[in-house]
Amino acid sequence: MSNLSNHTGEINIAHPELWTLHLALHKRVLRYMLFNREQDNSLIAGEIPLDSSAGSYLKSVENAVYDNSALLDDYGEVRLLVDTRHFVLLPPDVSDDSEADTLLRAQYPDMDGDTALCELPVSGVKLAFELPPELLGFLQRTFNMAPIVHHLQPLCDYYARFCQRSSVRRMFLNFHDEQMDMVVFEHDRLQLANTFDVRTHTDAAFMALHAWESLGMDVHSDELQLTGDKSIRDQVSAELRRYINYVMPAIFPAAAMHLSHDAMRAPFNLITLALCE
Repeated sequence: MSNLSNHTGEINIAHPELWTLHLALHKRVLRYMLFNREQDNSLIAGEIPLDSSAGSYLKSVENAVYDNSALLDDYGEVRLLVDTRHFVLLPPDVSDDSEADTLLRAQYPDMDGDTALCELPVSGVKLAFELPPELLGFLQRTFNMAPIVHHLQPLCDYYARFCQRSSVRRMFLNFHDEQMDMVVFEHDRLQLANTFDVRTHTDAAFMALHAWESLGMDVHSDELQLTGDKSIRDQVSAELRRYINYVMPAIFPAAAMHLSHDAMRAPFNLITLALCE
């Protein structure tokens, strides 16, 4: 029987201090993942729609969290993931929040939110990103200063490990919410990380091929791997195989199956976040 739930009201965990909560904030939904590392097949995952009529994104997130009290239990560990397009990759020696804020605002001079900074330790870079106004303060107060990372962070660090000692360059595409995350590595060196809106498989294939050509990747020997929403992934794969020799589904992490036999149904960035701790 699947232990994935779509209703936080059904979750009743006797000892939350033994569990980990990962919460992903997207434009229209909150996605959550709960698991106990010491308990096989413990994974509970689902999503909570955000009310677009709440007046602001902050208010819609507040309502979703407070209306689902299972998210507020005293978990042993909480990590938060934010899906935002305003971000910059920075060298690892940027450690000052004010410097990160200055660099981010130089890239997005019209931004009106707050700046957060997260590390990509395996990839060897840092990432500064914008959160909507007052959201950072709400998350820090509500979840007791839990780490907040950008949605590309777990993908980059998971695939950086995968690409170590590799003799080929690899592009990874992850499909979700009419979006395509793109991460490219040469050995374990991160070359590109970005997210694009994709409404059709032809849009996605065009963007992937444009990046492939711009980076000078080899259609005969380099690899392109895909994960995420199967409906668009399969169509994009078929299109890209016309031009690139090695196009394949990404291998799902075997370690994730310890969390649940149904782990493949959970959001891939939350799964990789769990594996990159």
